[in-house]
Amino acid sequence: MVVGFIILIGLVVYLILSIVMIFFGVRYARKKGKPGWKGGLLAAIGMYLVMFWDFIPFHIAHKYYCGTEGGFTLYKTIKEWKEENPGVAETLVPNESVKSTKSEGRRRYVLNQRFAWDTYYTDHFLGILKKDEQIVDLNKNEILARYIDFSSGQSSLEPDEFRDFKIWIYIESCEGSNMLPQNIQFNGFQQSIELLGEGNNGY
Repeated sequence: MVVGFIILIGLVVYLILSIVMIFFGVRYARKKGKPGWKGGLLAAIGMYLVMFWDFIPFHIAHKYYCGTEGGFTLYKTIKEWKEENPGVAETLVPNESVKSTKSEGRRRYVLNQRFAWDTYYTDHFLGILKKDEQIVDLNKNEILARYIDFSSGQSSLEPDEFRDFKIWIYIESCEGSNMLPQNIQFNGFQQSIELLGEGNNGY
């Protein structure tokens, strides 16, 4: 909270300084015999770039990553997997533990004796955070389904750095901030895999 308060004070100081710089920009232009608004505009643009220089490149990069990598991909249906592994699905028991393990940038939840749900987080250009979720067949090290999403990676609830206060680049997901249909698809597949041994025939 202390860090957040200090940053908020800094933002207020920046706003006041911007107003002062615009004022002096107008005065300087008039002294040079030019329209005051031109000097004020140049000062405003300069102060804008000091704070908001990353607005346009950030959103362009985020849109690019979402368009080229983001979304849900189903590589193999449960029906296809069952045909390749006859009789195995009926022997699987859902893992009751909610604990996960971490190793080499991966968080893993074991769903049953055969499958795991892996999540990888990696930073991209301008701090854009990539979240790569995979349903993996542990025996074959094969990915059955995948969901890739990109966000700004900011901590709005517990901000601890200046970037967390940049609301102009705050993005939760490639799919927006309300309904996430492709994420719902992935979660549905994950649940179906977890409950294979209970006669689940989804996906």
